[in-house]
Amino acid sequence: MTLHSKWRLPAIAAFAAMLVPVPALAHPHVFADARLEVETSADGRVSEFRNVWRFDEVFSSSIVLDFDEDSNMELDAGELSKISDLVTHSLAEFDYYTTVSIDGRDVEIALPERINVAFQDGQLLMFFAVVPKEELRLTGKIAIGVFDPTMYASLDFIHDEDMVITGESASRCARKVVRPDPDEVMAQNQEFLTEAFFETTTNNDFSKLFATRLELDCK
Repeated sequence: MTLHSKWRLPAIAAFAAMLVPVPALAHPHVFADARLEVETSADGRVSEFRNVWRFDEVFSSSIVLDFDEDSNMELDAGELSKISDLVTHSLAEFDYYTTVSIDGRDVEIALPERINVAFQDGQLLMFFAVVPKEELRLTGKIAIGVFDPTMYASLDFIHDEDMVITGESASRCARKVVRPDPDEVMAQNQEFLTEAFFETTTNNDFSKLFATRLELDCK
């Protein structure tokens, strides 16, 4: 099934089709340039994680073809709103591709009410913020990753400056962008990459090993 045909499924399943799990190590079919801002408050907390995704022109063009109801080769406010509704519901199952941990312990996030969608310069743009479910103080080591656990979509942080900490308490943390080397990841985990692993894995833990992440060392 082609990517374009996936988007001709019934509306409620359209974005879900984009997220159908594929075998680990398969090539991504959707590409987006991403940006992450970890916003902090004056009292030393993480207030929200701000995400911006700009999708590639090929995928963006397919969205225009499938959601342009009046066939004017543009996406108006109503058509963009339908895309927003679909992706907001579909990505909830995956925590909007956002994973957070502090000192190795997973941190739950509260999901956004809505993902905002725009179409600029021939590309589909999505932007939204998620927040920690419970208070997240700027202490210890905080790691944030933004990736598709099914490996169907590739979110690419091209420059280290695309993953930043902002706000009034940003200076409390040392920032490092970690870009795992795929060959090293494979070599270090070779004993786990059995046929049984690929038959049972949900890909989440494995895809996390390859994902670019922002690490904050906070005092």
